[in-house]
Amino acid sequence: MSRPKLFNFSNDKFISKVDGLTEQHQFEIVDVEDRLELTPQQVLQSRYDIIEMAPNDYEQFKPLLPAVDWKVSQVGMADTLILRQGVYRPINLTTGTLIELIKKNHQHINSQLPVIVVGELHFVIGVIAQLALNGFGEIIYSLSNHNDAFADIVKKKIRAFVFDLKLRAVHINELTTSDVNGALFISDFKKVINREAYELLTYFNFLSQGALFIDCNSITDGSLVEDARKAEIAVIDEVEFITQKYRYLQDNLKISPKV
Repeated sequence: MSRPKLFNFSNDKFISKVDGLTEQHQFEIVDVEDRLELTPQQVLQSRYDIIEMAPNDYEQFKPLLPAVDWKVSQVGMADTLILRQGVYRPINLTTGTLIELIKKNHQHINSQLPVIVVGELHFVIGVIAQLALNGFGEIIYSLSNHNDAFADIVKKKIRAFVFDLKLRAVHINELTTSDVNGALFISDFKKVINREAYELLTYFNFLSQGALFIDCNSITDGSLVEDARKAEIAVIDEVEFITQKYRYLQDNLKISPKV
């Protein structure tokens, strides 16, 4: 049986960040020299088993897809296309992975406390939508490039299809000084975007003791992970996140009779 071919349209090879992961999950990484010159149409015509992309690239592929499931349609974004029975199906691989990790670490989650999500716009919308659809009722979010217009976009997007959700925006610089006490913190926040806010977060005074912290950028800078462990907070770092991501992708491929 041939290995599934994985192509990254956005040139962000997450799988290559972890040694041995390609062989472990038996993917064949397709390396195209002029990938940045390829159009979505050309990529789809190549019939790769998996196409990864940045969430903001999904808009280019969406008009070319014959089928979109309810969840993807409601959220309006995806980060992966999987070829099933000759048809590309979009999924939200990142957010699906996060839910799997949370379920595996449910003992650290206090459902009476809010979830805190920090990251860029597409990440925050996708994660909040997936959390809401999985029963989380209170979510606080901070956008790494915050402005009020973007914060309103998040609220309108989520409240268009999720009801009875307590949703609150907090500026990232004010997260540690606001009345927040969360049990789950999900971060896709980079230090280079706002160094001051990043350093403020290292105190983790906005989390209950023993909370769960998921850091999707700890390979680049592991200081948040180190400080969270010192604060006795359970941690899932980027290596564990990426490993689970491709395990989750492999499970999704098993649905297809082609693989």
